[in-house]
Amino acid sequence: MLTRNDLLLSPSLQDKNAGNSGDLIKHTSYLALLYELIHRRSHAAQPHIVEAHGGKSVYVSTHRHLVTARQLDHYPASTLGRAQAACFAPAPSGLGPISGLQPGEIAYAGSGALHARAVIDGLSSSLSVVDSDPGVRNIVGRVFSEPCFSNVRAQLQIQNSAGPSEPVVLSRLQGGAFRSGHVLHFDPFAFVMASDDASTRSIYRDLIRESDARVGRGELAAASVFFTWGSNGFAAKEDLYGAGYRGGMPNGYQALVSTVNPEQRIVVKWCWELFFSLLFIVPKDVKVPLGRAIEADASWIRPLMRCFEIVI
Repeated sequence: MLTRNDLLLSPSLQDKNAGNSGDLIKHTSYLALLYELIHRRSHAAQPHIVEAHGGKSVYVSTHRHLVTARQLDHYPASTLGRAQAACFAPAPSGLGPISGLQPGEIAYAGSGALHARAVIDGLSSSLSVVDSDPGVRNIVGRVFSEPCFSNVRAQLQIQNSAGPSEPVVLSRLQGGAFRSGHVLHFDPFAFVMASDDASTRSIYRDLIRESDARVGRGELAAASVFFTWGSNGFAAKEDLYGAGYRGGMPNGYQALVSTVNPEQRIVVKWCWELFFSLLFIVPKDVKVPLGRAIEADASWIRPLMRCFEIVI
């Protein structure tokens, strides 16, 4: 059984943000993508998921967004609500309850746990979690050592990028390490604003271009990039609805999104208190069904959002 201490051995910013509105829509959208890909592929071609910023996979959350969302009538029946329940189902079918939680704390399954659960359920062939933080990797290893993952443990890989994961994943992508069944998820933090993040934005330009080209040729199943501006709402609104932050930074948000072939691009934008955006690069035949699926799967939480938009 996992304990509270197991999950808090390596404190990080992820703990504070776990279960916020960014996570709730992002994870709902990840699940929608997985189901749409499965519906449009043969059983033998289940996706291989790669998380370039893997995170801890399970978190101790006190975030008010998660608390509020769980109180909505339609949360238990939502795609995300059902997936969370499956992750924490009684062992050995799930992780079971997290012991030692304090009042007001909630166990929250991040994308690592949700995607590992998808491997158990036969919706994905494998999961690779890439992270440079040894403390984070140790926690993921602890989670994946639980009995519910015993039959798929060989399909759950934890990889050390030994530094920023983007150059490593880009090198592998350009080298042909990822094939037609791979799904790449990128979850960087607020890299589209600061001048000292220029090199990171350049790498994302190359990652997005390469992913877009390979999806178009059928050499990659899909890719996504999650954007956050942190507390800089002004920058977010300029990027999302204006002329671009500081007039549009080189390889900034608008430039990166416009790099993608419009026939393969979906952009999800939302705000509860902070602004977020999620870029999907998907095959042409998946684009419209995925947009509709995200719209439907997020309908339960939309009343809490200041704004929510899917650009197809």
